Amino acid sequence: MRLFVAAELPPALRLALAAVQEAMKSAPLRVRWVRPEGIHLTLKFLGESGEARLDAIHEALAEAGRGIAPFRLRACGAVAYPERGAPRLIWIETGGDVESARRLAHAIDAATARLGFAAESRGFKAHLTLGRVQRSGRGPWPGRGDWRAALLRASEQASGEFEVKEYVLFQSRLDPSGAVYTPLGRFPLGGGSA
Repeated sequence: MRLFVAAELPPALRLALAAVQEAMKSAPLRVRWVRPEGIHLTLKFLGESGEARLDAIHEALAEAGRGIAPFRLRACGAVAYPERGAPRLIWIETGGDVESARRLAHAIDAATARLGFAAESRGFKAHLTLGRVQRSGRGPWPGRGDWRAALLRASEQASGEFEVKEYVLFQSRLDPSGAVYTPLGRFPLGGGSA
């Protein structure tokens, strides 16, 4: 099973982000867009794991968020990552109580590391991935200014607040039309599992 932990977004924000994706489709940049229903705030990618470990993972995740109160984040606009050179991702930056999101991601990382999952080597960067840039060949990027301008225009639609009250353990399955995410457990902030 391919597993990750994330916070879900409210439907209204997903609709706004789908509009950003739609606006970007006219840009001269090949992107494999995330399905709007699959856009989420990733807190920890666990990777492959056997089903026999699910109980231990559930216990660790239930404990991780016990001391963290619900918090609010804000979608702040679309950007290409990295900022310089050839982009690999199109994502939405987040603002608001990013420190609480960082604390939650760190707690989840520490709890799952005790189960043998690899600890994160990079610092947590709260963002919402909209798509992965596809690159063919080694030549220069076409229409560099054009797609950056389209991203700036689309960015105006990429705003909205959301509250993180829980985090979810997901299974990711690759399908010919894209990744399909199935929730395997929900964990409210402040304690327990739902």
